[in-house]
Amino acid sequence: MNEHIKLGVINTLKIVRTAEQGFYLEALDEESVLLPNVYIKSDMQIGSLIEVFIYTDSEDRLIATTLKPYAMKDEFACLEVVDTAKFGAFVDIGLAKDLLVPKNRQSSSFNVGGRKVLRVIEDEKTQRLIGTEKFSQFFSKDINNLVKNDEVKILLYSKTPLGYKVIVNNLYDGMIFHTEIFENINIGDVKKAYVKNVR
Repeated sequence: MNEHIKLGVINTLKIVRTAEQGFYLEALDEESVLLPNVYIKSDMQIGSLIEVFIYTDSEDRLIATTLKPYAMKDEFACLEVVDTAKFGAFVDIGLAKDLLVPKNRQSSSFNVGGRKVLRVIEDEKTQRLIGTEKFSQFFSKDINNLVKNDEVKILLYSKTPLGYKVIVNNLYDGMIFHTEIFENINIGDVKKAYVKNVR
């Protein structure tokens, strides 16, 4: 069971009481959060420990859901643009509430129906989850864990004359050269690959 309720990740919390709008869940520090009725299943009861994802509602209150988003905090994913506004764009993250990508976090134009590779982060000012297309500063420089011939998971995020730039294991910036590609691939694809060189 979680000691504190953590935004943007899966929390294990205890059902402590029922209310008209749903169940209240509690962490060890007795902070509580609402699980709305729409996510309640028949086998949930007071005292049960359940796994929930925590995000904020439109009024910035913490809310729990049993849905699993396409990406959690500090993860990358290719997400579909569902709406645009002057201040930013909204992408489908697999939850009831879409994820905002503020204008100042975009580096290309966002069009409804398009897909973008983004990182989910917590906005320091608002304490809300947001998406960012400007993610190069989040890559790890500590490559000691990468060994030649290791199998890795890659997410393609940009095409260059040499090949595709990829995110390796949700941590590192990488490159797969055109000469090493033996299938049709597109930006946003997630693939298995093998480490050829570590630079």
